[in-house]
Amino acid sequence: MDSDRDFQQAIIDGVAEPLLVIGKDYRVKLVNRAAREALSVAPDLPGDTRCYQISHQREKPCNGIDHPCPLQEVRESGRPVTVVHEHYQQNGKQRYFEVMAAPFWGTDGAFRGIIETMRDITERKHTQEALEKYTKRLRLLTAQLTKIAETERHHLARELHDQVGQNLTVLGINLNIIKAQLPDHTPTEVHIRLDDSLALVDQTAERIRDVMANLRPPVLDDYGLLAALRWYGDQFAKRTGISVDVMGEEPVPRLTAQVETALFRIAQEALTNVAKHARASQVNVSLDTSDNSLQLCIADDGIGFLPDHLTEPDEYQGWGLLTITERSEAVGGSCQIISNPSKGTRVVIEVPR
Repeated sequence: MDSDRDFQQAIIDGVAEPLLVIGKDYRVKLVNRAAREALSVAPDLPGDTRCYQISHQREKPCNGIDHPCPLQEVRESGRPVTVVHEHYQQNGKQRYFEVMAAPFWGTDGAFRGIIETMRDITERKHTQEALEKYTKRLRLLTAQLTKIAETERHHLARELHDQVGQNLTVLGINLNIIKAQLPDHTPTEVHIRLDDSLALVDQTAERIRDVMANLRPPVLDDYGLLAALRWYGDQFAKRTGISVDVMGEEPVPRLTAQVETALFRIAQEALTNVAKHARASQVNVSLDTSDNSLQLCIADDGIGFLPDHLTEPDEYQGWGLLTITERSEAVGGSCQIISNPSKGTRVVIEVPR
C-alpha cells in the first residue's frame, strides 16, 4: 500500500504546478513538491490534515462566503471549476491562487474528492487592487474637478450678469437719453451712429445672455432638469437644423443639484456628438423616472457606429463618449451606448434616486 502511495507521490512530484489531491472529507491525500513549496507545507504532513488547515489556518470547513470552496462546488456540479482562493500562511502572509479543481471518481463511480492545480496570482492580484484604488482616486479627482468647473461656470455667469450685463443695460439707457435730447438740427450721421451703437449694445447683450446660459442655464436652477433639456433642445435645433423631441416628466422630488447638472452636461455632450458625427435628422431625448432610479436616453437616427471601435479614444474621436461615461459614474450612475451602422445610436444613462 505504501509503495502505491510512494509511486503516486513520485508521479505528482513531477508536475511543475502546485497540485493537491483532496478527499471528500477534506483530508489532504497527496501534495506535490511544488505545492509544498508554494504553501510552506512540511513533507511529513499528518494524514488527517484538512485542506482548510493548510489554506486558511482554520479548524473548520470554509462556509463558502468568506472563501469559495472548490470541493463543494465540484461536488454540487460534478464538473471542473476555477476559483480564486485566498491562502494564509502560518506567518500570516496572504497569497492568492487561481485554483482549478476537477473531480475524481472511484472505480464504483462514486465521488471521491478533487484534484487541485494552483497558479500563484498574488502579484497580479496586488497589481489589480492597486489599479482599482488608482482608478477610484482618479474618478474622485475627476468628480472634484467637475464640481470646481461647475462652480466657476456659475460664478462667471453671475459676474457677467452683475457686471457686464448691468453695464450694457445702463449704456443702452444712456444712449437712448442722448438720442432723445439731440436737437432737431443734429446731423443725420450722428443719428445713424447712435442707432448703430444701440443695435450693437442690444446685440452684445444678447450674446452675453447666450454665454451666460451656456455657462449655467438659469432654467436648470429655477425649473429643473426636464425644462432645461427642453430649452437646450430648442437651442440645439435652431443652431443645427436637427429636430429634437424631449419627453418625460420632471422628477418629484427634484434630483440633487450635482445629479441634475451631470445629466444636463451629459445631454449637451451627447447632442454635440450627434451634430459632429451622426448625420442625423431627428433626436429623441427621454427622461423616465421610477421609485428607485432615473433614466436619461438620447437616441438619434444617424449613421451609427460600432461601439467596440471606440473603447480607446484617440486624438480625434471617442473622448465625448468617455466624458459621458465618467460623468455618469461620478454620480453613481451607469452608461450604456447602443449603436449599429445605419441604425442610429442610443445613449442610456441610469442613476439611482
